[in-house]
Amino acid sequence: SSQDAVDVANENAKINDLTSSCYNFQRADIAQFMKNCKDSYYDVVILDPPKLAPSLSNLERSARKYYALNRDAIKLVNPTHGGLLLTCTCSGAMTQREGGRFFVQTVQSAAVSAKRQLTLLRLSGAAPCHTQCPAAFPSGAYLTAALFFVSPIGS
Repeated sequence: SSQDAVDVANENAKINDLTSSCYNFQRADIAQFMKNCKDSYYDVVILDPPKLAPSLSNLERSARKYYALNRDAIKLVNPTHGGLLLTCTCSGAMTQREGGRFFVQTVQSAAVSAKRQLTLLRLSGAAPCHTQCPAAFPSGAYLTAALFFVSPIGS
């Protein structure tokens, strides 16, 4: 995350009277951060990487990155109580392949690897202010956010 985003998130936490023990905003390389979190678990994990699949020619390599990032993010969700994973992509190639199912299937495959069960709660696209014209410009539908409940281990 950019330092500006971290600063805004911290300011919002202060405005809402949250104590610093309730949240953790960091600017870091996400893959390295998740590897260093071996014994840390969270109730909510938000994964919003930069565009990893700029075109169809990069899709297979990029899909492996999305898979690995989501697998590691799922492992950070509280194993005793479960929790939420909000995972996003801004890569049209991920969003549009297989009728829009490819991104969600990638995340679900990552959950199998993480030995966790997912329930898709909501799948969202761009906000209404983001104009789309599927007939003339199908690649304009590139923003996807998927909210999952990650079940506790053993449930």
